Amino acid sequence: MMDFLQYDARVAVLIAAFYMFYRLLLSKDSLHRLNRVVLLSTAIASFLLPFCVITLHRTEMVVASPAQAGEVAASHLDAATADIAAVPWWEIALPIAFWLGFGITLLFTLISILRVCILINKCELHPQADGITIAVAKGEVAPFSWMNYIVLSRKDFEEADEAILLHEQGHIRRHHSVDVLLVDILTSLQWFNPAMWMLRSDLRAIHEYEADAAVLSHGINARQYQYLLIRKAMVLGGYSVANGINHSTLKQRIAMMQNNNNNRYSWLKALYVLPIVAISLATSAKTVTDYLTVPASESEKAVLADTDNRQQISVDVQPMAEEVMDDKTEMKAEMKESASESASEKAVEKESAIEKTSDESASMEEEEAQQGKPKKKVFDVVEVMPSYKGGFEALKKYLSTYKIPQQALAKDLSGRILVRFVISKDGSVSDVSVMRSSKSWSNCPADIAAALDAEAVRLVKAMPAWNPGTQKGKPVDVSYIVPIAISTK
Repeated sequence: MMDFLQYDARVAVLIAAFYMFYRLLLSKDSLHRLNRVVLLSTAIASFLLPFCVITLHRTEMVVASPAQAGEVAASHLDAATADIAAVPWWEIALPIAFWLGFGITLLFTLISILRVCILINKCELHPQADGITIAVAKGEVAPFSWMNYIVLSRKDFEEADEAILLHEQGHIRRHHSVDVLLVDILTSLQWFNPAMWMLRSDLRAIHEYEADAAVLSHGINARQYQYLLIRKAMVLGGYSVANGINHSTLKQRIAMMQNNNNNRYSWLKALYVLPIVAISLATSAKTVTDYLTVPASESEKAVLADTDNRQQISVDVQPMAEEVMDDKTEMKAEMKESASESASEKAVEKESAIEKTSDESASMEEEEAQQGKPKKKVFDVVEVMPSYKGGFEALKKYLSTYKIPQQALAKDLSGRILVRFVISKDGSVSDVSVMRSSKSWSNCPADIAAALDAEAVRLVKAMPAWNPGTQKGKPVDVSYIVPIAISTK
């Protein structure tokens, strides 16, 4: 809702800017058709321009690392677990005030339309050859027009004053009722904007100028016509959506009839709309950064595989956990602790883990070669890293089903098990192994460590298929590491 109010506020600024320059440059000219087009087009443009956003693209080259996936997951977790601040009172009051004003303004328009329709329905109708229908009302009513109807009192109809008919026919033939309806609807969305109400008033005045010009173009005496306007303006109409003789604009209309300011180059002043449009587009333009991921070098891969991958996921499992852990604050702290520990590990530990992984990979390749199997190429880093179906929260939920063995519950144990596996081209999980065993934990007996590791391997092997990683648009086998944090405290 606040997004819509921000949009409407921007529309209000545009309407104010367009209208201010109209008043300064065009309002005193007698180019009524041009002024009408300018007011209508700028009103509509003010509502459309905020949707016109110029997007500029900027490309940045980044070196891929498995940790990038973890950083994205962590950022999603931070957004999801952020405490929801109390909504300020004005964020509740503003929408209520806006929609209340909108409803009241629109209601007045609908009531006016309803009143006109009821009046015409009660009138004596006289269709004309040109498609216009004259509706003769009972009682005293000021002449006005609505769509294809001209409403007259019985007295005006019998007098058949040509000037009155020409005036109302001028409104109908120029479709002024459509303008009035459109601007009234836009005004209901901008009811708080004084510039919109002034634009609405000026547009109705232009309608009268055009109708007056149509009358005078038929040779009607200007002085007699002005006296007619003064006489008819004394009768109140009271229909806001109708085009009728308005006493409030009568002085301006008489002055406009005597205005001969028809400079042939006056239309050039309407070009003021172009810089306003340009400024609006410039202020709404945005830059989108497209990140082009490039593979890391071989030396970078060895380090990234051992350190950065450990920061991807951290799940805290409590004793006998059967349900998904929902303590998101603790989850974020665990992730930060995991990242800190990985960065401060001893160099000997790193080399040992890398050596062990290399030995395991070499043994696997040698065994496959002996069995006649083709050598499987496994990537550590690819352009698009594999992703768990359902996202990070779904992976967290699945890993939280880890069941701590019964014999481990009697011990005061805490630590992480790093499980390494391969996400195949079809998304299936294979080659599951323990990269860092619970044997490295303090006070963890060998038999309990074996049970903890076995449960971690079982859980990862039973994992559903992932979205595979891709390299140059093709799915490939990708090595992945999941740290599982366990505590029996």
